[in-house]
Amino acid sequence: MNTSAPWKQFITESILKTTVRTPSQYSLPPKTLRLGLEQLCRVFPMQSDVQVRSLRLGQLNAEELKPQKQSTQLIFHIHGGVFFLGSLKTHRAFLSQIAARTQMQVLHVDYPLSPEHPFPEAVEALFTVYLNLLEQGIQAKDIILSGDSCGANLAVALAVKIREAQLEQVSGLILLSPFLDLTLTSESLRFNQKHDALLSIEALETGIDYYLPKEIDRGDPRVSPVFEDLTGLPPTLIQVGSKEILMDDGKRFQQQAEAAGVEVEFKIYTGMWHNFQMFSAWFEEAQQALADLAAFAHRLDRD
Repeated sequence: MNTSAPWKQFITESILKTTVRTPSQYSLPPKTLRLGLEQLCRVFPMQSDVQVRSLRLGQLNAEELKPQKQSTQLIFHIHGGVFFLGSLKTHRAFLSQIAARTQMQVLHVDYPLSPEHPFPEAVEALFTVYLNLLEQGIQAKDIILSGDSCGANLAVALAVKIREAQLEQVSGLILLSPFLDLTLTSESLRFNQKHDALLSIEALETGIDYYLPKEIDRGDPRVSPVFEDLTGLPPTLIQVGSKEILMDDGKRFQQQAEAAGVEVEFKIYTGMWHNFQMFSAWFEEAQQALADLAAFAHRLDRD
């Protein structure tokens, strides 16, 4: 018997609140939460026609997910997890869906997590990966930089670092449910606090405390890109759910980016929670988000 859409959403949100959001509100050790998240993410189905290859990029473990068709474009994805969670295991299935939908190669890495590796270690490691890709002969115009949640924060920080190093910029940015303001001043943090099934303010606070050294202000543009000068950044796609606490981070970044002359495509998906795109196996809104992502990626293909 098929579960109707409202009941399916209610059941899913109830499960997420019980298994993810509520535990994140308590001070459990990072290693415990990391292992638990990896176990939970096993529920996401792998795309069977996508090949996964393990590799090393510099000092980091990485994976390459390749669809059957060859593509000139590479999506370099940075996983989320409030700076102290997430891994190749948590995002492998989700990225196999992106590889299949876009028919593009997807690369993701196990970057250094806090509190063991606070700011700026993650950004520095990701910049080294980018340099490594250029050294391998991959052209910047063939790289799309992508990230979900705090991974979107790191993606913007990486794009800014590329600009400041006066290197050729990537062809585009994809920001999924982005966490872009560590001062936690977005209005949606308050009015969506009870509606977001996945993410809690307590989890954000924990992640910030782990990530930031005491001498770094939460409003520093290097860690809160919503306050950054975004001039010269590439075309950007932003996707948020209407129920997520970080919805306004995406809205505010859109306004900042457009004011700086950046081409932005922004979309809110009704009834969706944080990182809803990972649930494309069960929800039409998530399927539509991946279709929109694929359309954006293909528009960037300059060859």
